[in-house]
Amino acid sequence: MLALVIATAPVLQLSDQQVDRAIAEAHLVPAIGERVERLSALFVGVPYGDYPLGEGSGVEPQPRWRVDQVDCQTFVETVLAMANARSLERAKQVLDDIRYAGDPPKVSFATLNHFTEAQWLPSNSAKGYLREETRTIDPRAERTTLSLRRKQWEKVPGLKRLATAKVPQGDFPIDYLTLDQAKKRAASIEPGSILLVVRRSDPKRVVRVSHMGFVVRKEGRLYVRHASIGEEHQVIDLEIGAFLDRQREYKKWPVQGVALLLPLDAQARVTRLMSAR
Repeated sequence: MLALVIATAPVLQLSDQQVDRAIAEAHLVPAIGERVERLSALFVGVPYGDYPLGEGSGVEPQPRWRVDQVDCQTFVETVLAMANARSLERAKQVLDDIRYAGDPPKVSFATLNHFTEAQWLPSNSAKGYLREETRTIDPRAERTTLSLRRKQWEKVPGLKRLATAKVPQGDFPIDYLTLDQAKKRAASIEPGSILLVVRRSDPKRVVRVSHMGFVVRKEGRLYVRHASIGEEHQVIDLEIGAFLDRQREYKKWPVQGVALLLPLDAQARVTRLMSAR
């Protein structure tokens, strides 16, 4: 009789001490892109969870750190924090800095970077964790804009939970490659890059960026490593061409293209955060 073997994510089999060691070992590699690839591989198989992280109390009482559940954004944030920290304890603090606005970050639902284009991307670019890569890959990249007006977005049922959040108003541009451009220029994407899925404008949804993950290299081929909300419902690796083709299947809310961000080694920022404790 054959035993049923159920695979599980490597990180779910590690103690805190072993996670701490894995982070330290990843930092023996100087290139942050390679650290992202190594650390994100530990999460392949982690279950998808809605809003897995929070402030530990208040509006979102979920824990501020966990590796047993992720959504697409918290997966990216957690790995980016680990790739910029040299220990588990530091990674937890860097994660707060990535997720929340402020210098130093103020942990609260109000100051969470809720909107990718208007908050998360500009905040983390300013802090030195990210750099826009889209136009480096293709100078002919398209540009679109997220328009945020409270009187409009607060009427959207899915966004009513943000009523107490400090959401800026205005127009927030984002560059993107069409799916055809991305497929043609895929070989130019740096492994370890963050890929954002950009959708067409829809007043019923407001947001434009609906998903994110990492571009990684395995056995000479590029994959998108992401927390899938699809039938897999976990962190998976999908060959980049297949991932881009899958984006064409969304008819009710079409995908316009993808944006690319380059993770940066923010050691100066992290050192300052640690010294301010």
